Amino acid sequence: MIRRHFSVFAGIGPAREQVIRAAGINHWDEFLEAGPVPGLSERLYQSLLRQIREWTTALDRRDAAFFAGSVPKAAHWALFDEFGDHVRYLDIETTGLSPGWDQVTVVGIFDGEHYTALVQGQGLSARAIEDALEGCKLLVTYFGSVFDVPFLRAAYAGMPWDFPHFDLCFAGRKVGLRGGLKTIERALGIHRDSGIADIDGFEAVRLWRAHERGHPTALKRLIEYNEADTRNLARLAPLIYERLCAGV
Repeated sequence: MIRRHFSVFAGIGPAREQVIRAAGINHWDEFLEAGPVPGLSERLYQSLLRQIREWTTALDRRDAAFFAGSVPKAAHWALFDEFGDHVRYLDIETTGLSPGWDQVTVVGIFDGEHYTALVQGQGLSARAIEDALEGCKLLVTYFGSVFDVPFLRAAYAGMPWDFPHFDLCFAGRKVGLRGGLKTIERALGIHRDSGIADIDGFEAVRLWRAHERGHPTALKRLIEYNEADTRNLARLAPLIYERLCAGV
């Protein structure tokens, strides 16, 4: 889908994108083959040619860092199909809502096949997170641009986060999906196991405190909750992506 966007380039806003589409051009490859476009100055046309060639090369290299810094954050979702097998889904649990003050207790990462739970006091570290994110070209979260990533940045200063970020919360709002993660899941027909359906973020904190006091099953339930959150991101992402594509 990213190859059908022109307003991501310098000098091209919505109005100029419409000029390009009015010329029958709807894909970067078509622009490269079309020649000068009526309504675009020669200078802008040449600039866009250079940008499209550079970005196409970066896509072919799967250069996530390039796109993290070049694509407007609101358009990171359009990279979802390009980076396919390199998407990683992330969700964290904490002891509260304040980065730099509260603790990260569990980091869940799903690569589309395997789920990894990293637990405070049991191997959770910056290196362990980096290892679990190996190969990541696009990060998918729910509200993670506001909560999860800032929390991890505060806890693990200097850890690189140089990949694009598809935040399903804000992407969902663009297509009329509002509310928390479980609300959106229900709206899209995704259901959780009844054993963890009633767990929320506040209960997750209580489960961690119970684990610290030695409760024998609290950590297991907390990880099950995190796993459901993390795996369900992979079920939500293509549904939201399809709705975003339909609106382009």
